[in-house]
Amino acid sequence: MQPAFRYTHLNTPIHRLHPLVKLTYLFLTLVLVMYPIRLTDMPILLIWLGFSALMWALARIELRRFATLIKILLGTFVFLILIQGFTYRGGQTPLIVLGHLKLWEADLGVLKKEGVWFGLVLSVRILAAASALPLFVMTTPTSAIMTAMGKLRVPQTATFMFVSALSFTTLLFEMWSSIVDAQKLRAFDIDAMNPVRRAFKAYIPIITPLILLLFRKANDFQIALETKGFGAPIRPTEVETLTARPADYLWLGLIVGVFVLCTVLKFS
Repeated sequence: MQPAFRYTHLNTPIHRLHPLVKLTYLFLTLVLVMYPIRLTDMPILLIWLGFSALMWALARIELRRFATLIKILLGTFVFLILIQGFTYRGGQTPLIVLGHLKLWEADLGVLKKEGVWFGLVLSVRILAAASALPLFVMTTPTSAIMTAMGKLRVPQTATFMFVSALSFTTLLFEMWSSIVDAQKLRAFDIDAMNPVRRAFKAYIPIITPLILLLFRKANDFQIALETKGFGAPIRPTEVETLTARPADYLWLGLIVGVFVLCTVLKFS
């Protein structure tokens, strides 16, 4: 399985899109999901999520590359729906009654319809936010990200921290997979353990070498940066020159238009 957050070189409309346009999409996604939440937000979130799905389809991103991330999200969604269903204080429609346990204004023994719906809205918000960053990273090369952030007058150190965080995320997935495979060769199979044993005994033999390898990689990273003159008091050169095309302006108008539509529906 290929790790998430890795750039894939393809010739698609989203890959050819100007990085600043994709940064605008990423920023507007974060703004949209940070709006005050209401039970009536589901159609708005589905519009934006459908637009994101369209961009994913045009970029030809494989969903199987996010198998681990999808498992984590599904577990989070189930947890949110159940917790909100049992603890939502504004609900009046019971779905399942297990008993009655009053805590402040909530009845923890009753699964309420309004709470389940609120949990679904939260889950769709998280899914909309989680779909934006991989789309940006997997369709934009590192050199283009650094050039675009330089156009925005972002300090070189902040740009480097952002790009490095993305690189280390990919590296983390690769190291985790390698360590798990190495431990399986030593008859330590984390996948064959039950959840209780895995929680108490499985992760220490994996996390310990992972941390040590990350420290070693960070040291090699520092040497490479010093060799290439990072932090020198001169303007850095650009690996590639970015130019805007008519299609970039069309996509920018489409992204802003969908965002304005969602905002108007939200506050009207």
